[in-house]
Amino acid sequence: MSKESGSSATRSLALSFYTFLSRILGLFRDHYMAVTFGSGWVASAFSIAYRLPNMYRNLLAEGTLSQSFMPIYNDAEKESAEEAAKVAGTILTFLFAMLSIFVAVFILLAPYLLPFLVGGTEEYQKLVIRLSLILFVLIMTASLSSIYIAIENVHHEYFVPSLSPIVLNLSYLFMFLFVLPSEEDMLEKIELLCFGIVGGGVLQLILQIGYVRKMGFSPKLNFNWRHSSIKKIFNLMLPAVIGGGFYQISLLFDIFLANYIQNKNPGLDAVVSLDYSQRLIQFPTGIIGVALATTTLPTLLSALKKDDRNSISPELVNVISFGIFLTFPAAIGFLIMGTSIIDSIFYGGKWTHTSTETTYGALRFYAMAIPLYSINKILTSSYYAFKDTRTPFKINMISFSINIIMNLIFMTFLKHMGLALASAISSAITCTLLFSLLKKHEIIIPVKILVKRISGFIPSLLFLSLVLVIFEFILKSSFFEYFSESGWAHASISRVFIALGISCSGIVYFIISYLMKVQEFDIIFGKITSKINRRKK
Repeated sequence: MSKESGSSATRSLALSFYTFLSRILGLFRDHYMAVTFGSGWVASAFSIAYRLPNMYRNLLAEGTLSQSFMPIYNDAEKESAEEAAKVAGTILTFLFAMLSIFVAVFILLAPYLLPFLVGGTEEYQKLVIRLSLILFVLIMTASLSSIYIAIENVHHEYFVPSLSPIVLNLSYLFMFLFVLPSEEDMLEKIELLCFGIVGGGVLQLILQIGYVRKMGFSPKLNFNWRHSSIKKIFNLMLPAVIGGGFYQISLLFDIFLANYIQNKNPGLDAVVSLDYSQRLIQFPTGIIGVALATTTLPTLLSALKKDDRNSISPELVNVISFGIFLTFPAAIGFLIMGTSIIDSIFYGGKWTHTSTETTYGALRFYAMAIPLYSINKILTSSYYAFKDTRTPFKINMISFSINIIMNLIFMTFLKHMGLALASAISSAITCTLLFSLLKKHEIIIPVKILVKRISGFIPSLLFLSLVLVIFEFILKSSFFEYFSESGWAHASISRVFIALGISCSGIVYFIISYLMKVQEFDIIFGKITSKINRRKK
């Protein structure tokens, strides 16, 4: 890669840091959610109601729409800044009109469709409908925001886009800290929270519009929907939406199957357990996988613009190995210390030890696939650089079909845990296919080099695992006993224990990586030292 474009792995570090801040706020959000609503039927209703708009938001706003838009906007900029503004404006107005129709249709059909999908009591069904109607507005705000974020990313601006989820999490926290405490009724509380979330979505959109205007790249609103850009984005986006839709629908299908399992097994709280385990997995994949995928696409576009195809394979090796270096420790941490992690975040109030055990049952299977989820995001982004959305579509269709079959098999004897296991296996299938089919674009990732890079930090992973095992299976019981006798609450002990476990294992991981001269560690260390040197100057 050229110095101008920079390394995706290096550039992703800054984005990962901002995303990390957002995810930390997200943990506070989830903590308040758990202690306020627990894992009962009100929390389950919210999980299902939020999952519906969130599915479309993830599908349109956080990937497919922006990644389909970026190559088109990039090509328009080659002609002129005015043409780029016209293309962006045309797509924005068309998107707004289509989303308005979509939201209106959902509002009309929701009272008839949702009761059939969710089952349960009449009170439960009515709550799901009410919350869904409030939260569905998020599709509009998030999708429009994604166009502005894509414009910023094309110009290698990542800071303000990374603030978008921070704004949403702050809206959650504002509601939990300043609004909900004055309300006693649980149903009123959950409705107020939903209105607060929608307010956060509106603030997200305002933030991105303001920054793009400040950059001087404001879209020029254009209602000529016969513009060629509409056809181009549909050609790119439709297969991507359908392909990505398979993954999003599989997540939604998981929740509805969990709802079915919960109705058949009262007291299991399968919906919330599955939802929270997915949220925990999104912490490392959101910080690392999304950051790497977001920075990889502009880097590959720059390489293709300069007809520098030879740099693409080495760049992908760097990005994938860097992603594995950062995500494998997270996977191991969740597998070994999962219950302690869950207790440290959620325990207290209406969240009990039973809630923790039920959630960990799903978490351990999801955890095995954390590196795969991140690699899949990177590889899918690589296909989009070649304006190829059809191949990921076909791959996702295959994985989705296999996932559904495995869901129905595994849930019979593993209950909600079977849904997590099926998701992990299907992600491995997706990764294998994405990896192997890149050759159709004359891009061959050298497997031997990649394996050699990964094997370089296996000793680091072994030492990290050893430290975590010592903490969880040797030190934990005496640690908790000592602090319990001192009057500490269980959640507080869990937080201190996890902080020590993660800190010690992380230090050991990086020390061993330094001693073994692991290249991925050098990227992080080099980024830190360069910033320190710049400040000294």
